[in-house]
Amino acid sequence: MPEIEEICRRYANLYTGAIADMLDKHGHRNQVLPSSIVPFTTAAKVAGPAFTGQGYPAAESSSDDTQTRLAMLDSITPHTVSVWACGGSLDCAHWGEIMSTAASQRGCTGAVIDGGVRDLDFINQMNYPVFARFRSSASSIGRWEIRHYQIPIRIAHTTIHPGDFVFGDIDGVVIIPRDLTLPILEAAENIYEREAHMRAELRRGVSVKQAWEKYGSL
Repeated sequence: MPEIEEICRRYANLYTGAIADMLDKHGHRNQVLPSSIVPFTTAAKVAGPAFTGQGYPAAESSSDDTQTRLAMLDSITPHTVSVWACGGSLDCAHWGEIMSTAASQRGCTGAVIDGGVRDLDFINQMNYPVFARFRSSASSIGRWEIRHYQIPIRIAHTTIHPGDFVFGDIDGVVIIPRDLTLPILEAAENIYEREAHMRAELRRGVSVKQAWEKYGSL
């Protein structure tokens, strides 16, 4: 199997639509995260194995998850994408510039948050991709707390295991089961190449039917 750096680079050359289509073709039809999770940063593409996390609304304003948060950050491995299920929390930011800086220093290449983000001016200066549901200025301290990390999590209809491959671009985020990382990559690369040929044919005046018959079917 190719090194993870090469796999990430090859995925980054593609787009989520081709990958989602190949997952559908392989019978995995619940791998696209909700349409509300979009890039909030100018850097709008991310690719890498999932480093998962689960948090929930805090029971009390005195709640303090600092030690869990520090242990989580120290556990991050290079080339990963931080993916967080936020337990339905809607009243704060679950990711910001300090988390981006700390995760980046550990080799984490971006974040996908089923919740809120803040400090976007600072994060954009880092050229660090963050996908989220919404913006919020409110701190998570006393409002939300990290409970677990590197466990299976669920966002809407998609279960995400540590090591599943995460790919996000301007159209959203798709999750590739770990064992399918390379087969889906190769299938999507094939589609990408076919579509490039089809576009060229259409631009030089070939009919849609002829172009489809030549390049559209697999």
